[in-house]
Amino acid sequence: MYAVEKKFEIEMKLKREMTNMQELKASAKRSSALASDVCNVLGACEQRLQQLETAVLPLYGDTARLQQIHHNMERTVTALDHVINYYMVSRELSDLIQAGPHTGSSESLNMYLEALDKLAEAQNYFNKNNPQSVELENINQLYNAGVLKLESAFEDLLSRHTRPLSPTALMDMIALEEDSSVDSVSVSGSNSTCNSSLEAMRAAAAWLSAAGRAPATPLVAIRGPAALSSLTAFKDYLRSRSMAASPLMRTKNMLHRTDSTQRRTSKIQKVFEKRAINIMMKASHTLEQSTGLAIGPRRSINDSYSEECTDAVDEREAEACGSLAAALCRLARREQRHALGLVPLPRLPALLAAILKDCFALLAAEVERVCAQVRRAAARGGAGAAAGWALAARLLRLQPDVQRALQPASPAPYAALRAACQHHCVRSLEEWVEGVRSDTAAGAVDGTVHQLAAATLAYCHALAAHIQIIGPALANEASYARAASQITGVQDRNALLLSLYMRKVLAQLNLSLRNKSEQYPDALKAIFLLNNTLYLLQGLQRSGLLDVLMLAEPECEASYRDMIQDYKNAYVQSWNKLLSHLSLDEPLPSKLRDKDRQMLKDKFSSFNREWEETTRAQRGYSVPDAELREALKRDNKQALLPPYSALHERALATPFAKHPDKYVKYTPLQIAAQLDGYFDEAA
Repeated sequence: MYAVEKKFEIEMKLKREMTNMQELKASAKRSSALASDVCNVLGACEQRLQQLETAVLPLYGDTARLQQIHHNMERTVTALDHVINYYMVSRELSDLIQAGPHTGSSESLNMYLEALDKLAEAQNYFNKNNPQSVELENINQLYNAGVLKLESAFEDLLSRHTRPLSPTALMDMIALEEDSSVDSVSVSGSNSTCNSSLEAMRAAAAWLSAAGRAPATPLVAIRGPAALSSLTAFKDYLRSRSMAASPLMRTKNMLHRTDSTQRRTSKIQKVFEKRAINIMMKASHTLEQSTGLAIGPRRSINDSYSEECTDAVDEREAEACGSLAAALCRLARREQRHALGLVPLPRLPALLAAILKDCFALLAAEVERVCAQVRRAAARGGAGAAAGWALAARLLRLQPDVQRALQPASPAPYAALRAACQHHCVRSLEEWVEGVRSDTAAGAVDGTVHQLAAATLAYCHALAAHIQIIGPALANEASYARAASQITGVQDRNALLLSLYMRKVLAQLNLSLRNKSEQYPDALKAIFLLNNTLYLLQGLQRSGLLDVLMLAEPECEASYRDMIQDYKNAYVQSWNKLLSHLSLDEPLPSKLRDKDRQMLKDKFSSFNREWEETTRAQRGYSVPDAELREALKRDNKQALLPPYSALHERALATPFAKHPDKYVKYTPLQIAAQLDGYFDEAA
C-alpha cells in the first residue's frame, strides 16, 4: 500500500515537471522572437543615425567657422575702438590737463590722475607701435605739461601747509617727551596739515613716485628751511629766556633803568662809589703797613659776582643746548611722520637726512659753542665746567629717541656730535686740573677758605651727579683704565674711575693751596691751610664724596685729619717767638741784681710789644668753623697762659721796677680774655 502511494506521488511530480518543461520551451521561443525583432529595430536605428550624422556634420563645421569670424570681428572692433581712443585722448583730455589739478577735493584730483594715466598709456602705445606719429608729439607735450602742473600743485599744497613750529609748541612737545601718550599728543599738536590736504599730497606724491618723479626735491626745499626756522626760533627763544633769567642781566636791567629818579641820582651815586673806593684803598694800605702782609690783587665783589653769573649762564647755555637737541628729536619725528607716504620707502633715509642736514649742523655748532664755554670755564676753575657733562648726559638719553625718529635714516650725524661733546667734556676734566695748577688768585687777607677750594668741591659734587656717563668716558682714557685695572675688589667701576679723577684734582688743589699759603706769615699760613683742609674734609663728608674718594684712596680721611693736626701744630708753633720772651735763661736769684731787673724789664717790654702786634693781626684772622675756632682758642691758652702766669707771679713777688705797671700791662685773665676774642671779628 505504501509502495503504490509512493509510485503515484512520483508520477504526479514527473507530470508536473514535464508540463513546466513545455512552458519553458514556449517562453524560449517567444524570447528568441522578441530578440530578433529588437535587433532588427536597433539595426534600422543605427542605419538612420549614420545617415543623419552624414548630413549634420558639415553644418557643424560651417557654424564653428561663422562663430570664429564673429569673434574676430568683435575683437577687431574693440581693438579699433581702443586705438581710436589713443588718437582721441589728447583732444579729449586737453582742457582737463590745461586746467591743472584741483587739490581741493579728492574726486577732482583722482580724475586728473586718471587722465595722466591715460596719456601715459597712449605714450606707451605710440612708442611701441608708431614712434613717428604726430599724435605722439601732442601726447608728450600734454603729458609733460600735466606732470609739471601736478608737481606745481604738490609744491603749492606743501608750501601752504608747511609752517614752522612755534617755540612754545616745541617746548610743550619736549615737556611731554617722557609721557607714554607723547606720540598722539605730538602728532595732533604739531601737524598743521588737515586730513584732506594730506591725502591729496599723498595721492599726488604716490603718482609722481610711480612715474619715476618722486617729489624729494620740493620736500627738501620746503620742509628743510621750515624745520631749520623752527629750530632757530626755538634757540633764540631759549637764549632770550636764559638771558632774562640771568642775575647779571637782571642787575644790568636795574642799572640801566631810565626812570627820572635813577637819572637824578646817577651823579650822586658815582660820587659815593668813588669815595668808597678811595676809603677801601686807604684801609688796605693801612692794613698792609700794620701787619706787614702784602695783600696783593683781590677780585672785587663785582668781579666775583660776574664770575658766579658767568657760571650760571654756562649752566643755562648747556641746559638750553640739551633742550635744543630734544627739539631736534621732536622735529625729526615730525618730519618722519610727514614724509611717510610721500616718497618710496627706499628713498626715505636720504630724504630725512637732507631735510634735517641744516638742523643737525645748527645743533652741532651750538654743542661746539657750549663745549667751548665749558672748557673756558674749566680753565678758569668755574663751577659751570660741569655743565658739559649735563649736556652729554642729556644727549645720551635722547639717543634712542633720535634713532627712532630718524629711522630708517642713519643717526650718524647725531652720534658724531654726541661723541664730539663727550670728547670736549673729557678734555675739560684735564683743563680743570690745569686751571687749578695755574690759578693765580691770591688768598683772602683773613686766611679764610679760598674760592678755589669751594669751586673744586662744588665741581666734584656736580660731577658725581653724572657718574654713569663720566665713568665710561674715562674708561676710554688709557691712563685711567690702567690705574683702574690695578685696583681690585671694587664693584662699581664708574665710581672708581671718578674717584681716580677726584684724587688727581684734590691732590693738585692741595699743592696749589700750599703754594698760595706762602704769601702769608707763619700763623696765618697755618690758619689758611687749616681752614681749607677742614672745609674740604667736611664738604666731602657732607656730600658723600668721601666714600667715592676712598675707592681710589682708602686712607684719604686719615690723611686729611693728619694734615689738620699738622697745621694745628704749625699754628701753635707760631707762638714760639712770643714764648721766647717768657722763658728765663737762668733762674732768678732771691735778691735781684740790676741786670736781673733789666732782663725782666726787657722781657715784659718785648712781650707787650709782640703781644699787641700779634693780637692786632690775629683778631682779623678768619676761622669759619665754630668748633675749630674754639679748639684753637683752647690750644692758644694752653700754650701761653702757663708760662706767662709763672713769669707774672715771679714779677709780682719780686719788685723789679719802681713802676711795675709800666711793664706788667696784662694779667693772665686779661691775656685769656684777649685770646677769647681771636677770630671773632672775621668770623
